[in-house]
Amino acid sequence: MNSAWYHGVVVGVDGTAESMSALDWAARTADLHRARLTVVAAYPTPPEPGPGASSLALDAREQAHRAARAARDRLGDRRPGGREVRVLVLPGAAAHVLAQQSSTCDLVVVGRRALGALDRALLGSTSSALAAGAPGTVAVVPAGAATGEPRRIRVGAGREDEPDLLETAFAEAAARGCPLEVLHVTGTDPVVSALLDKDRATGTWHESSDALTDRLLQWSRKYPGVAYTVVTRRGDPVVALLHNLARHDILVVGGRRHSAVTGRLLRSVPDAVLRTAPCPVLVVHVHRPETLTAV
Repeated sequence: MNSAWYHGVVVGVDGTAESMSALDWAARTADLHRARLTVVAAYPTPPEPGPGASSLALDAREQAHRAARAARDRLGDRRPGGREVRVLVLPGAAAHVLAQQSSTCDLVVVGRRALGALDRALLGSTSSALAAGAPGTVAVVPAGAATGEPRRIRVGAGREDEPDLLETAFAEAAARGCPLEVLHVTGTDPVVSALLDKDRATGTWHESSDALTDRLLQWSRKYPGVAYTVVTRRGDPVVALLHNLARHDILVVGGRRHSAVTGRLLRSVPDAVLRTAPCPVLVVHVHRPETLTAV
């Protein structure tokens, strides 16, 4: 990813206030990156025909068309990224449809409703499913998040970071003209720490720190206008990533494709962060052949 996303930004809408906020954020992002904006409204289709199935399908389709019209009306005469906006109404579950879109664009944006813990456990959410399963980068805009310019971008940097993660963070900071905070979290569990230190594939904390410094210098040369700081904290990475975050921030985290259920069972960092982050969260997935073909 670079400062010009040539394949565009896609945003999912369903007519709710949260999706309209996501639309505002996506339109602003398309402007900053000179990218085409595509608005997608998806509607579920019944798996099997049955009594009332046709009526439900028609209602769902009409609701999707209403959401698409509401999005077009909200944008008005705007041309995000300097291009005409595309508006698509597509059949299928929203998470699946948007995940398909993410394989051919640079960023998919979706809103996050303020679901309770029980609702999320029983029903899941489009944002969690999309962030877990999409092959491309996903931005989740929670209810109440600011859609204007951020005060800070925070990126969680681990022992083994993909190039896309840090470059996304630097590109966003450059495009939005805000400082970048690089957060490195080390564990407090002595058993885990010992295992990590003995693992030659990951190396020791000092080796990891040196490698991170080298990577940051690389991206700093590409984005010389970005002012960044490095913060090291010990403890739970989810707690550290969420610490002192506000609705005017942006959080960037790495993600690996897995099912939404697996993410919740294992309490993956991206899934746990998405549940409570007050600001937009960018989940950057690895673009590798094995991740793109995984089931």
